[in-house]
Amino acid sequence: MPEPIIKLRNVSVTYDQGKANEMRALKNINLDIYPGEYIVFFGQSGCGKSTLLYTIVGLEKATDGEVIVDGKNLSTMVKSELVEFYRSTIGMIFQAFYLVSHLSARDNLILSKMFSGAEKKEREDKAQELMDRFGITSYANRRPSMMSGGQQQRTAIARSLMNDPAIILADEPVGNLDSKNALIVLDLLADIHRKEKKTIIQVTHNAADIHYADRVFYIKDGEIEKVVKNEKKEDLVEGVGRVETRDPNSEFNRLALLHPNLSDTRLRAKMIFRHLLVPYSVSVEEGVELTIEKYIKDEITKEDLQKYLDDQKDGAGLNTQRASHLTKEIIEIVDNWKKLSVQDTTTSSNEKLKEEVFSVRMYLLEEYGGTLTKPQVESLDTLIRDLIMKEIDINKFVTMLDLPLKKGGIGLNIRTARHFGERISVIMSK
Repeated sequence: MPEPIIKLRNVSVTYDQGKANEMRALKNINLDIYPGEYIVFFGQSGCGKSTLLYTIVGLEKATDGEVIVDGKNLSTMVKSELVEFYRSTIGMIFQAFYLVSHLSARDNLILSKMFSGAEKKEREDKAQELMDRFGITSYANRRPSMMSGGQQQRTAIARSLMNDPAIILADEPVGNLDSKNALIVLDLLADIHRKEKKTIIQVTHNAADIHYADRVFYIKDGEIEKVVKNEKKEDLVEGVGRVETRDPNSEFNRLALLHPNLSDTRLRAKMIFRHLLVPYSVSVEEGVELTIEKYIKDEITKEDLQKYLDDQKDGAGLNTQRASHLTKEIIEIVDNWKKLSVQDTTTSSNEKLKEEVFSVRMYLLEEYGGTLTKPQVESLDTLIRDLIMKEIDINKFVTMLDLPLKKGGIGLNIRTARHFGERISVIMSK
C-alpha cells in the first residue's frame, strides 16, 4: 500500500470559537486518501463536505489537528508557503466557475500560469493543448459572459490543469449545469483520472454522481459517517465515457465525446461526411493524430512515423505507397510550420510584460468602486510588474498599496490594499 497523499488526523474546524454562537463545522476528522484515487465526499447541503475540501486545500484553516498533503503539514505553513503549495500541487474546480470576466477563455488559462515562472510561449502552448483536449478552442477568444455554463466549466477544468497538479479538487462541479453538460463534465473528470492517474476529490450532494468514485465518504453533521468502497464503479471505455444508453464502442459515440455541443442530427451528418471523405475510423484518425504530434515534438523520427502509418497490426494500416506519400506530406508541412514559428515576429519581452501587467490591473480594478489617478495607475502597474518578476512578495505588494504616493506607494486605504492583495493571491495560486 503506497503512502497516503492526503492525511487528516483529528481535524476539527470551529467557527466563532469561544463565543455564544460557536459552531463546529468539522469534528475530529481522520482519513487517508491514496495517490490516484477518485474520492467523492457525499452529503446534504450544510453537512461540512465543502469545508472538509477547503481544509484539505488550505483555504480553510483547521482549528485542531493536522492536515498533511503530499508530505507537507499545512497546519504549520505560513500564507506564502500555502500559496506556493496551492499553485503547484492543487487544481481547484468550483461550482461557480470563477473565471475572470473581462478575459477570454484562453487568457483565463494563461493568467493562471503567469506566476509560475513559465515563459509566455510555454504558457500559450499549454493553454492551447488543454483547449484542444477539452474541445474549447472554437471559443478561445470569448469572454465568460459569451459562453454557456458547460463551456465555462470545461474552461475551468482546463485552467485547473495548467500547472499539472497532482490533486484535483472539485466542489459541486456540475451544480450549475443541465443534465447533458453535467454528464460531459463528469466524464471529463473521469477521463483525467483514468489517463493521468491524478487524485481527484469531488464534493456532491447528488447520489447519481458517486458511481465515478473508488471510495465514497458519507458526511453528516461535520463527521465522516461511513466510507464505502465502490465495488460497482463503472468500467468506462477509454476515450469514450458514459453517454446515456448509446453503445459506448460506436463511432457515433466517439464523435459525441469529441463534439459535445453538437445535436444528434448534426453528429449524424458529421459521421456521414467523414465516411464520404475520410476512409478511416475515428480511432485510426486519433492514432494518426497522436503519432503526428509525437513527430512534431521530436519524440519519434520520420522513419517511426512512416512505420506507424504502414503497420497493419498496431498502426494505421495504410498501404506502403500511401504511407510513404503521407509521411512526405506531413514532414513538409511540419518543416514549414517550424520555419514560420522561428520567423514569427512576436512582441518584445517588455511588450509581453506590459500585456500581463494590464490583465492583472484590470482584474484588480474589476470590483473597485473608486477612481485612480494617472500616477496611481502607473505606480500600481510598477508594483504588479515587480510582483510578476518576483522582485517583491505579496506582503510587500500590500504594504506599498497602503503607502502614500510621495513615499512610492499608491495611497489606497489599508482595507482596499488588503482586498487587492487577496484578489491577486487568488490568481497567483491558480
